[in-house]
Amino acid sequence: MTATTSESISPAGQVERKPLMTGSAILMMNLGFFGVQFSFGLTQSAVNPLFLLIGADPDQLPILNLAGPVTGLIIQPLIGAISDRTWSPRWGRRRPFVTAGAILCAIILFVFPFVGVLWAGVLCFWLLDAGNNTSMEPYRAFISDRLPKSQLARGFLTQSMFTGAGAVLANVSLFLLQKVSALDKTAGNGVPYWMYVCFMIGTVCILLTVLTAMARTKEIAPTDEELAEMRAQPKGVGGFVRDIADAVRTMPVAMHKIGVVFLFQWYAMFVYWQFLAVSLGETIFDANPEQGGPAWDSAIAWSGLMNGAYNFVTMISALFLIGLSRQLGAKRVHAIALALASVALIWLAHISNQYVALISMIGLGIFWASAVGVPYLMVASMVPAKRTGVYMGILNMMIVVPMLIETVTFGWIFNTFLDGKGSNAILVAGVLMGVGAVAMLWVNPPDEADESPIVPLGSKRSISVYDRVVVGSDGTATSLYAVDRAAEVAQAAQAKLVVVTAYRADSGKSEPANTEPPAGSHRDIFGVDTAREALEKSVTGLTRERARYIEQRLVEGDPAQALLDTVGANPANLIVVGNRGLGASEGQMLGSVPAGVVRNAVCDVLVVQTSALDEERLFKA
Repeated sequence: MTATTSESISPAGQVERKPLMTGSAILMMNLGFFGVQFSFGLTQSAVNPLFLLIGADPDQLPILNLAGPVTGLIIQPLIGAISDRTWSPRWGRRRPFVTAGAILCAIILFVFPFVGVLWAGVLCFWLLDAGNNTSMEPYRAFISDRLPKSQLARGFLTQSMFTGAGAVLANVSLFLLQKVSALDKTAGNGVPYWMYVCFMIGTVCILLTVLTAMARTKEIAPTDEELAEMRAQPKGVGGFVRDIADAVRTMPVAMHKIGVVFLFQWYAMFVYWQFLAVSLGETIFDANPEQGGPAWDSAIAWSGLMNGAYNFVTMISALFLIGLSRQLGAKRVHAIALALASVALIWLAHISNQYVALISMIGLGIFWASAVGVPYLMVASMVPAKRTGVYMGILNMMIVVPMLIETVTFGWIFNTFLDGKGSNAILVAGVLMGVGAVAMLWVNPPDEADESPIVPLGSKRSISVYDRVVVGSDGTATSLYAVDRAAEVAQAAQAKLVVVTAYRADSGKSEPANTEPPAGSHRDIFGVDTAREALEKSVTGLTRERARYIEQRLVEGDPAQALLDTVGANPANLIVVGNRGLGASEGQMLGSVPAGVVRNAVCDVLVVQTSALDEERLFKA
């Protein structure tokens, strides 16, 4: 059950539900983020030093970075809206945009280090950002398109990990290649050869990863009704602009509140990216871009290592932040992350030891994991699936507007109030992060209708209507899926989870517990040893974090009756069963076990759509 073909496919029959993806398929789908982020990492760490090498002054850096916010403001929402209305049986919906943006980035990365005049470098920067923006938001929408909501958190977590890894490689390459003696010479345009090599690596990296991911991941074709709706939408730039404006008017309240915080945090991050090397040159390496020389090269290289360090922390902390957001609420988690970034940057502005400076990147890395993961996951889970592209673009508008404000204001602020010092710029960035943390605490959680069901802005809203959640399992993939859903309900209700495995007396027909039954058939378990093995397999992934209390039961007899006997006459219990995994033949709504439970239970019965696991059936021509 893997997504390893480039052909776009249609759902079988009337099935519109997104099939679950395997872990390897999710990894493959997100692989391209590694290459896209390598490219973006170079814009963070290498482009501004390159501008200084070919004649820019430090106070010109904000206005020279105008390309990022302008292209993001225009291209991302526009491309997102266009991709929402695009479908090609051969190329799909999002893949043409992701691929085209990656190819443009690869071309510009190859050309960039050869430029020798500032205007040509600025032009390359605009084109590079245009390519990055063309790829990024359709790619994020692609993740949301392909995954059911139950797997969105895992998908965006994987994206964050690849994003961090790509940025780590880009920034560490700047540091390591600068140490290679054979590359320490300078070309005629003033750019060192080690920077040439770094851009060449980026060219290969983005092409290889993005093209591989797009070629080996399927897109789900829209239904006939969705296609008809797409074709009925007004075309042309005016139609797309009206679509964006309508989405802004109707977007959830939570998105407006996120925008308030973004105003401070992204202004601060743009200042950090632009002035990190200048600040390190002043406080640690006693160098500046006007003088140049080996000390300034060391400042550039160390800034790359610093950025690589915080992205490495991002890779690790991304594993925990989404789960923490579910428990405490994204509001509190992101406020804490902003506070850590504030402390880190204020401290960095006063550090005079290059190795101690690396420690400050822990706080910035935790913040970056929250910034690139939690907001996107929230938006993907609270907006209509058919408009994911445009809403991802609108979220990016909330990012680029403060960046745009920074590019046209901070050069004057830098010279007028900060004495032209990079360390003072980093200090201001830290203060703004602190203001963002306070603003995040000021934001109230939205109404129930606007709240994200996957990563809530407020703290988790629990249910308390069940004493016990009872689920049956025979160790097969479909029953394990039902067990997983039962654990989630039990966790929300703070109820006891009871996992029941029924078996028949051993009559010489015993089979290994990992044997999968034929599609649609019921799997009888013979013998207590085989049943015990199936039960152990069923509870292996359940921990105290997934369910507060777990009870295991081996019951000899009929599976349906075993579940009914376990719940007894208590209406405060809940039985969880899969719709097809326990005996449904082709065309039946329920198998024999869930049908018997539904017919005779005195308590609530939750029927889990375990047929969602049947990805190959849904993708069958």
